[in-house]
Amino acid sequence: AIDGLRSAHGRPAIGRLRFVTSHPWDLSDRLIAALADCPSVCEHLHLPVQAGDDEVLRRMGRQYTVEHYAERLARIREAVPGITISTDVIVGFCGETETQFEATVRLLETVRYDQVFAAAYSPRPGTPATRLPDDVPPDVKRRRLNELLAVQEGIGLERNRAWLGREVEVLVDTVTPPRSHEHASEGPETGPHLAGRTRGNKLVHLGGDPTLIGSLVTARIE
Repeated sequence: AIDGLRSAHGRPAIGRLRFVTSHPWDLSDRLIAALADCPSVCEHLHLPVQAGDDEVLRRMGRQYTVEHYAERLARIREAVPGITISTDVIVGFCGETETQFEATVRLLETVRYDQVFAAAYSPRPGTPATRLPDDVPPDVKRRRLNELLAVQEGIGLERNRAWLGREVEVLVDTVTPPRSHEHASEGPETGPHLAGRTRGNKLVHLGGDPTLIGSLVTARIE
């Protein structure tokens, strides 16, 4: 219904529509079809997986299996070619074994997310997990988190390098102050530091006039 709103010129009234997040259990075929068919919906989806082991997912109360998650992910990638996928992961959840953690790392290596937001588990008041023993030692949580982030850093770099030389539509939304270690000659020669997002939610740094804030521009990825 939102995608159907049109301006006087017949263009989508809202040029970019994206989900903040989506639970895998709610990623129905109907929703996938909407993602594929609605021109205003961006080619990006944040689909939290949290863990790559079924027993850990069960203890988390996530109500899906790794197999179900992978099937939904394959369906959305088939329906929206080139879609970028980000996710959330928690390491060191109650009772997580080393084998179960390694299964999560393998999932990242298989799926090859564009971006992963990862954290070590800590009890959150009012959640069912507080009834479970927080039995993974803090030093083990830190090690697992660092290992997982190191794996994802390589995957993310590879995914980003695939965009080199391509032209993308960027919604410019930020003027970024130069960092203290940068010299004037190091920044883009076309003007102040600006930043924005592609339809796939990739962060792009570019140079230009601050009046570009709020505008859609075409940028070549270098």
